[in-house]
Amino acid sequence: MERVGRQHPVRLLSYTTRYFWLLIIPLIRSLYSLTLEIDAFRAWIKGAWLDLLVLAAIICFAWIRWLSVWFSFDSEKIVLRRGVYLNVEDTVYYSQITTLSIKQSLIYRLLGASKVYIATNAGNFNSADVTVTMTRADADRFYEAVKGSRRKSLNYSVSPNKLRLLLFSLLFSSTLSGVLIIIALLLETGEVFDREIEARIFLDTLTEAVNRVAQYLPPIISLITIVLAGGWALSFITNLTGFWGFILTKCSDCLYVKSGILTKSRHVILRSKINYFDLKQSFASKVFNLSSLHVNCSGYGSTGRDEMTVILPITTRKEINGTLKEVFPEYPRPKVELKSDPRSYGGFYFWPIVFAILPAAGFIAIYYLLPSWYVVAYPAVAITVIPAIWLAMCKTLSMFITGLGFKDGYLTMRYSRLFTFHTVVAPKDRITKIVIRQSPFQRMGGSCSAAVYTSSDVKTKHYIYGLRLDKALAFFEKNGFDLYYSEKPR
Repeated sequence: MERVGRQHPVRLLSYTTRYFWLLIIPLIRSLYSLTLEIDAFRAWIKGAWLDLLVLAAIICFAWIRWLSVWFSFDSEKIVLRRGVYLNVEDTVYYSQITTLSIKQSLIYRLLGASKVYIATNAGNFNSADVTVTMTRADADRFYEAVKGSRRKSLNYSVSPNKLRLLLFSLLFSSTLSGVLIIIALLLETGEVFDREIEARIFLDTLTEAVNRVAQYLPPIISLITIVLAGGWALSFITNLTGFWGFILTKCSDCLYVKSGILTKSRHVILRSKINYFDLKQSFASKVFNLSSLHVNCSGYGSTGRDEMTVILPITTRKEINGTLKEVFPEYPRPKVELKSDPRSYGGFYFWPIVFAILPAAGFIAIYYLLPSWYVVAYPAVAITVIPAIWLAMCKTLSMFITGLGFKDGYLTMRYSRLFTFHTVVAPKDRITKIVIRQSPFQRMGGSCSAAVYTSSDVKTKHYIYGLRLDKALAFFEKNGFDLYYSEKPR
């Protein structure tokens, strides 16, 4: 039976501009401060009539936009129609959906709304092809309709152990990830609030926190401590709340993923459209032989800046191997044949050295130009050098694991990017381009780097550094890859 409806009224808020908030906040504040006298209210109207008129126009246009969008779906397809003067109609058949994502934030759950993202391989950008805000009941009906169009044979389901998830989130949450989440939240609020208000709220909060901690520590140390501790805490909370209740279910043609406490998410992923899987590890989880399993598929992970592509949170190697065997039985186990050339090991330390030199150079400049800042600069530089040391440790480990392998039509790539280690396995038909590059220093030593591009919503490049040139060329030629050779450095 076909279901026809409009979007949830909460969508009206996203149709208003951010200037709506610049008007309504001071208006409500001034109205709240009024006395109950009629003359005071008239004076307020007289002074605020233009703002009220603009506010009414913003609400009116948002209402028109909301009325101009409606959807319908049945057992085979969903149709989204929108437009005021020019009508546009999008029809997506369930058989063409690569990823369906349904998300409910805490506010949406209280309001009975759900955000629905639909992705197909027709899109060219890192976003869903169709996005619609439904009532919770409509979203549930649509989810069941899509599931009903898929094959129903259930053959595997896994849910991480909650005690281990708590422990691993506590031990291996990344401060860097937390800082990136903070930046993402600021960018998201920037779409609603004016930048000045956004910056003022953030700076006031940070200043207050620094002043409290500064009672016990120097101000610069207080700032760094808050950023590091706050980043780690936010990463821990995000990991725990995001993956609590995580369930991965595999059917013959799809993967179903459910997760979240505060924000609940459901995903349907078409297995045949997965471009590759990626085992990700931090330095600590690498040492303890733990990893998380990610996949790259059109639409999965593109429903927001805080979205992740996980299909199994951080867990033991045994559980990861069991999941790979069940979910990707056609994929060979990752194995490296071609490793980094020992003569290229020095190049792995290029960026750690740069990141160490910059704060040291800054410290020397401060020492001679602003000697009164020496007491503040010394601990600040000492702390900022820590990421360079950590990166050097990661690159040292990366020297011995970086490499390539090929078996049964699948390419394995092992490499590190900043502080994260990747083990990527991709079918040969998902490799779009391979570029062999040599920097001047690599030409002297006879080594090279391979940039492997894979199918994705956006340009995705896997960079394998320090391979011996003649062996790399022979490896790709033997396995039937077309190469693009460049003598220009990366």
